[in-house]
Amino acid sequence: MHDVNATDLDSFYRTHYSDVHRFVFHFLQDASLADELTQETFLKAYEARGSFRGEAPERVWLLRIARNTCLDYLRSPRSRARGTVSLEQQTEGQEPRAVTATILGAEPPPSIEDTARRTEMTGCVQQFVLSLPESLRTPLILHDVEGLTNRQIAEVLGCSLEAAKMRLHRARAKLRELMEERCDLFHDERNVLSCLPTDSRDSGLFATPPTSPPPATA
Repeated sequence: MHDVNATDLDSFYRTHYSDVHRFVFHFLQDASLADELTQETFLKAYEARGSFRGEAPERVWLLRIARNTCLDYLRSPRSRARGTVSLEQQTEGQEPRAVTATILGAEPPPSIEDTARRTEMTGCVQQFVLSLPESLRTPLILHDVEGLTNRQIAEVLGCSLEAAKMRLHRARAKLRELMEERCDLFHDERNVLSCLPTDSRDSGLFATPPTSPPPATA
């Protein structure tokens, strides 16, 4: 990443776009924000390319920048103006929004907490993940959506390996607790494991992130 030309940068962008966009989307559950902050992540990575030493894979390095970009956004005035849930509001007791639609293509997982281990999660599960505090939500997304190892998660979070393992364990336990308390779990007509919040029977379709990158910005 030290001496790169335009072709290298375009290849770098296209190689890692899906990983970064998927992470940002699951972190914030907002498709337009995911587009915006993914672009910001790559701009920051380009500006910081001289600091990349190759001690971790490029993907892990980028996801760390993506996480910091999301946190910067949540602390910013534009986040409050847009009505995005702030870091201070993201507490363990926060109620998830009622969304009951499922996403096509997901396979039925073997247990309750494993419903979050899919890129294509039901809308309801996505909202339960979003309701977790950032310290728990991020390791869950990194491991179960992005497929990072515990050591790589620690590198993204800037914490010890043991701390990363503990956060992931707590995230799964909290997700299971939320879903058992507030959801009726069922398999729909496509045999997709879905959850319906016990206090709502409304339905809607939750957005999914795109699979291909838009043109890189100049």
